[in-house]
Amino acid sequence: MKQQIWVVRPEPNFVNRLSHFLENNIVAIGWPNVGDLSQTQGKSSLAARLCQAYRHYLDEKKDDLAMDVGVVDRFVNQIQQGDFVLIPQNGEIFVGVVTGDYVFRPELGHDGPEAGYPHWRAVRFLRDKQPFLPIRSLPLGARRAIDCRLAVFAIHAAAQTMRSLIQEVA
Repeated sequence: MKQQIWVVRPEPNFVNRLSHFLENNIVAIGWPNVGDLSQTQGKSSLAARLCQAYRHYLDEKKDDLAMDVGVVDRFVNQIQQGDFVLIPQNGEIFVGVVTGDYVFRPELGHDGPEAGYPHWRAVRFLRDKQPFLPIRSLPLGARRAIDCRLAVFAIHAAAQTMRSLIQEVA
């Protein structure tokens, strides 16, 4: 099976954590109040946990619930060891290979400027943690593929193009 290519945004809880990702060889997401999701089975269980932790989903944000459940599910359950992660930041892309399973870091499981990103995956960054390529140098299809604003998503349409570029430049 081919390595999946994922985009993971470096702003859990709207704070840029790219330097922390690179220093600690990780990617991470927010939703700190849901707790450890390693034993959560299925999207309905994830939805219940999000609703319990964040009551606003039951009121004004219920339309966002399915999208956010998808993001969390992709990070916790779908990303696999050996998959590529792309981290776009300031017109450049950092690339890593996932080396670990989902881990919950309870000490970071609270809202606030110094926490809020307790859901981690270990990553080995390529190119000595330097930017991989400027986004503007990618073929148009690849640029469009990474343009989605979701926090975590898979690239499908331009996956082969990105695999080839990673192999050439890495």
